[in-house]
Amino acid sequence: MKIGVFGGSFNPVHSGHVGLARKAVEELALDRLAVIPAATSPFKTDAKGDVLAPELRLMLVRAAFNGIEKVEVDDRELRRGGVSYAIDTVREIAAENPGAEIIFLVGEDSLEGLPHWKDYDELVKLCSFKAYPRTSESSTEVRRRIAAGESLDALVPEAVALFLKYGVRESDDSKIVAAVRAGLVRKGGYCPCRLPKLPEFFCPCDEFKGQLADPAYKGLCHCRLYLKP
Repeated sequence: MKIGVFGGSFNPVHSGHVGLARKAVEELALDRLAVIPAATSPFKTDAKGDVLAPELRLMLVRAAFNGIEKVEVDDRELRRGGVSYAIDTVREIAAENPGAEIIFLVGEDSLEGLPHWKDYDELVKLCSFKAYPRTSESSTEVRRRIAAGESLDALVPEAVALFLKYGVRESDDSKIVAAVRAGLVRKGGYCPCRLPKLPEFFCPCDEFKGQLADPAYKGLCHCRLYLKP
């Protein structure tokens, strides 16, 4: 088995992240790509005031990668908390998947600093690295546009733009969220209320899009996962 690991702050996720994931799955012939939002990046420990809330970053990442074949969102670093080190995550994935080939995706600008990563000597024994150029999109530009009230078109996937524009969050009912998440797994990552399994059908579904656009609407989407405050 060949497993890719794509970590980062995703602060927030943008279209470049999604494009890179698709490219890696195809080019590297991955069986699975784990997209893993960091709790706190070891390279950004002094930028906490500029980092979106963990639950918001995770929700946006799930929306952005929803339905992309062989890509799964893994929240282990957020659940673990603290500073997210690559070695801790790769150790866990290696232990969970004996004999698997693990490939860690990094930006080309990170290559020079790799030897300074925590427990690097062990890390290179557990995984190999694949470097990709930075994309034209950036989380910094997305945050600037959000602050300025500007359009996010072309910078982020459609669902992410809608969630940010209307302040969407997940339901406060943890039991409902857990049940819907289980449904997403059973249906291959697609929203449970979606029957056609086509990549262009992002959550929120068409019905919820209409509800989001209605200034008077406040409430849950059809599958009761997302809430418009």
